[in-house]
Amino acid sequence: MTSIYDKINDIDFDTDSIELNDIEKEKMFRSAKSYAKKTNKSKFVASSAAALLIVGLMTPQVRAEVLKFTTDIKVSMMDAFGASPDSYKYTTELDESVKVGNDCFVIENIAFEDNKAFINTLRDSDGSIESQLPENEANIYKIVVDGVSYKALGSSGNSGLLEDGKTISEVSMIDFDKEFPTLDNADVELYYTNGNSTEIISTKASTNTVNEENVIFAKDQKLKNGSVISLMKLNPITMTAIIKNLEPDYSYQIEGTNNEGKTFLLDERIGDNSEVTFIYNKDFSDMSLDEIKDAEEINFVLKKGKNKIDNESGKEEYRTIEKFTYKK
Repeated sequence: MTSIYDKINDIDFDTDSIELNDIEKEKMFRSAKSYAKKTNKSKFVASSAAALLIVGLMTPQVRAEVLKFTTDIKVSMMDAFGASPDSYKYTTELDESVKVGNDCFVIENIAFEDNKAFINTLRDSDGSIESQLPENEANIYKIVVDGVSYKALGSSGNSGLLEDGKTISEVSMIDFDKEFPTLDNADVELYYTNGNSTEIISTKASTNTVNEENVIFAKDQKLKNGSVISLMKLNPITMTAIIKNLEPDYSYQIEGTNNEGKTFLLDERIGDNSEVTFIYNKDFSDMSLDEIKDAEEINFVLKKGKNKIDNESGKEEYRTIEKFTYKK
């Protein structure tokens, strides 16, 4: 499996200061151009808005021509994140046009798992790489569920140009300060900020109910290198692995292979000191979530990349540091 993928390091952010500086924008632009040359998987580029990092995106069929960026294009959670077909039970479709400051976009879908929210948005584009890089984009700084506030800490995501050549589909996984409650039909408010402008989007949504279908691959499993898999699980929204006791300042990824040689990738999304959270990346996976769930045996490889601080070349090389196996 290739280890080249769109990845930006985790960024914590202050809602009063969310714009990237010139150096960060230049690094992102170089990374996007480099990535565009290395992949033929639809027209993906790395993206960051306040704190965007990584997730997959599939190009869906465009249903109708976009005029002044309306809500005519539909992107399902399955298309956006590689979720299982059963994810519709845990996903809220908003399909709502929003304007925050100078940023106009459509919120397509939202789903909640643990302390994370998965959101897909659509934006207008002239088709250039530059237009797919973040500039004055609105960002969620908190979510309120049944009157309780959850503060956004950081996010992972990317963006892709759809087949019409003028619409960007952006996917993001936002990390919050605490776990969302397990509720059906909760009152949910999304708080967006963009410069001095704010906007609140209200909806009804189920939160964290997807964990009812968790399949556990590992829990509190010690590895030979001293690290510990706190939890590795799969549900219709995504597959997640949390590993403790990893060296900070390094990049990591997990590759899985079934008995037929088909592979999938879990890439690093959130790093908190020595604890790393990995999420399924469908764009670099031969296996769907349902195929992973049904596999009788999977061989996992934990790989370590170069030091994030010292590696200025933009090239990431990974070496195996641990192997482990899952059997039903």
